Amino acid sequence: MGAVAFTISDSVRSFVCTTAEISIYGITSAQDVDEAAALEAAVTGPINAVHRFTRNSVLQPDERPISVTPGSRMILTQPSVVVVYEIRDRAEQDKVTAAVEAVVRDRKLKPVDLRFMDQENWTVTGNVGERGPESQLKRVRITQSGTREQGGAKPITYPTP
Repeated sequence: MGAVAFTISDSVRSFVCTTAEISIYGITSAQDVDEAAALEAAVTGPINAVHRFTRNSVLQPDERPISVTPGSRMILTQPSVVVVYEIRDRAEQDKVTAAVEAVVRDRKLKPVDLRFMDQENWTVTGNVGERGPESQLKRVRITQSGTREQGGAKPITYPTP
């Protein structure tokens, strides 16, 4: 009966998966948010120094298409995620990766996931905006001991409210 409800109901599946994720990775704390803000401030300049963006973010028109999402920790650690849009060239991605590596290493920061995405997909209906499906180009994990590519091209979808 429980297995049937899990496979049939999106809301049951979402609840179970979210509860498991919170139990393993915890909830983002105020400290995690502060660390992400500091990380964003630390990496934005070096990224802009090695790559010239041709346009700003769709979501935040006064800023470059770079964002940082805070991580969390409980039993396991979910690292902060630096997302950079519109850098499709592998050599340019490598320059950005090296710049973020230097920041993580020099400031002795916790591990960071760096994700390169094709382009922002932000749609507004009335006065409500939401992120649509996007394409990840590359994902790397940057730690004090090195950098490792963890994923290549794949579609990313976001839950709808």
